[in-house]
Amino acid sequence: MNGVDNYITQIIYKEIKEKGLIYLSDDYLFVKDKISKYFNVLGISESDISGLTRLKRIEKLNRILDSDKISDNRPFELEILINYQKYLDEEKIGENRKSYVRNLLTIGLTKIDGVSLQREKYFFLENEIELSFIDSVNDLINTSKQSLKGKDNLFYRGHANINWELSPSIYRKKSWIENEHKMFREILIRNPIEFRETKSTFEKLTIMQHYGLPTRLLDITKNPLVAMYFACFNKLEHSLPGEIFIFSPNPEIIKYYDSDTVSIISNLAKAERDIDTNKSKADFKKSYEGLKLLHLIKEEKPYFLPEIEPTDFNKTLIVKPINNNERIKRQLGYFFIFGIQGVVNKPAKIEFQYKKEQKIVKLIIEGKNKENIMKELESVGISSNTLFPEIDDGTNYIKESYE
Repeated sequence: MNGVDNYITQIIYKEIKEKGLIYLSDDYLFVKDKISKYFNVLGISESDISGLTRLKRIEKLNRILDSDKISDNRPFELEILINYQKYLDEEKIGENRKSYVRNLLTIGLTKIDGVSLQREKYFFLENEIELSFIDSVNDLINTSKQSLKGKDNLFYRGHANINWELSPSIYRKKSWIENEHKMFREILIRNPIEFRETKSTFEKLTIMQHYGLPTRLLDITKNPLVAMYFACFNKLEHSLPGEIFIFSPNPEIIKYYDSDTVSIISNLAKAERDIDTNKSKADFKKSYEGLKLLHLIKEEKPYFLPEIEPTDFNKTLIVKPINNNERIKRQLGYFFIFGIQGVVNKPAKIEFQYKKEQKIVKLIIEGKNKENIMKELESVGISSNTLFPEIDDGTNYIKESYE
C-alpha cells in the first residue's frame, strides 16, 4: 500500500495544503494521463507502455524509473505516480472500479489530521476553510444576508471550474508573460482607432481585457449574483463544481483608475522583462529598468516624481474603472490589477479573501445545480442578454434560448 499512501500524502494532501480545498474528481483516481505528460517531457513514448500485459507494464514502469533519462534528476512526483499506478496494476484495479479507488483514497485522506470531508468529494483544511454549498439563488441571497451582513467593500468573482487558478490571464502561459510588453504594443499597432481616446495604460488594458487579450487584470464585481452567473454559465464546465470568491480588502487597496500606484503597476505591461523590485529604492531609481519605467509612467503623468517605491510593485489592487463601457456598468465591474513578486514572471498575491473567524469562506456550486441556477438568475434579470449588451452576445442569447 506504500504506493497508495505516498500518492495520498505527497500528491493529494500536498495540493490540499496549497489550495485549502480540492474536489476529488475522477482525474485523481487514475493517473495514466498525468504519467503521460511526464513521458512527453522526458521524451518517452506512451506507446512503449500501452497495449502491454499487466506484468509487462509493471516491468516497463520499473525500467523507466531506473532509466538514465530520469535517474540523475528523477521527478519526485513522477516516481510517486508510477508507484501508485503499479499498485493499481498489481491489484488488477481498472477504471471500471472507480468507487473502490475513491473509497481507498477517501479513507486515507480522512485519516490525516485537520482534513475534513463534505459531500463525498470535497476535502479541505478545517482550520483554514469554511465551506458553504450554494444550491440556489436563494441560498446565495441568504448567505449574503446572514454571513456577510454589515460587511462593506465586498467584491466577488465566479469561476465555472473549481480547479481554475485565481490568476490573471497573462500568467497562464509562460510565453505570454515573457512577451507581455510585445503583445501590448502589437495590439496598439493593429487597432489604433480603438485606443485613440485612452489616456492611460490602465485604460488600454481594460480594452484589451474586454477583447480577450491576456492582461494582468482580473474582472471582479460588487454584485454576488453576477459572480454566480459566471460560476454557472459555461456549459462545457457543467460536469464540475464552480466557485464564488469573496474579497474583503482594506480601503487603501481600492484605487481609482487614475491613481499613481495604478499607473506604476499598469506600466509593468510595457516594462522590460528583467525588472527586479527586490532592489532598494535608491538602487532601483538609478537602474536602467527603473529609469525606463519612469519614462513610461511620465508619458501619461508628466508631473510624476522620480520616487518609485519598489514595494508598490508587489501589490494586487482593486481598481474602479471609468464607466464608459456598458458591460462594466451592467456587471458592476471592477478590476484586480496584479503587480509582481520581485520579478515579472511571478504575479503578486491576493491577501484579502474574505474570512469568517479566521477561515477563508468558500462558496461552492455543484455542477448538477448550475442549469437550474441559470434559470433562476434569468428570472431576476441576470443573463447574457443583460450582462453582455454587445450584439454578438445578444445573438448568442437568442440562439441558445431556442436550443
